[in-house]
Amino acid sequence: MLLNKEEIKKIIPYDDPFLFIDGIEEMGENTISGFYQTSKDDYYFKGHFKDFNIMPGVLVIEALAQISTIILRKKIGEDHEKYHFLAYDVRGAQFYKSIFPEDKITLNAEVLGIYNEKIAHVKAEALVENDLKCEVRFSVAIVDKEEFEQKYAKK
Repeated sequence: MLLNKEEIKKIIPYDDPFLFIDGIEEMGENTISGFYQTSKDDYYFKGHFKDFNIMPGVLVIEALAQISTIILRKKIGEDHEKYHFLAYDVRGAQFYKSIFPEDKITLNAEVLGIYNEKIAHVKAEALVENDLKCEVRFSVAIVDKEEFEQKYAKK
């Protein structure tokens, strides 16, 4: 494993219960692969659905977005902490099969391009035991952290 959960927490600004990556196994120039192990005790399974637990699709996309920010931060380099990586748009999300408690999800993402150093386009997929569960394309806005926080801070 290249990065464990504690190392991931040092790279992206997420923590339990909203961190959906347990490890990074491979990282290339534009690609990344990692995993998330679901548990019957995960908070979202308690109510989605009450009688038949499945992982909410928006959380699958969130996991894919989180892993994407790791490769984007690597591409930006040491200055990555000066930026927030925000959802910009989600296109073409397809959910083929459900993800259940105790499933180990493989998360793969590829950066298709970064435009004007402000918008990154990504394609990503989630699999369980090599069975495709979800694929999605989305864009991430790369914004100056200080400017963003000054503009949107509650007064």
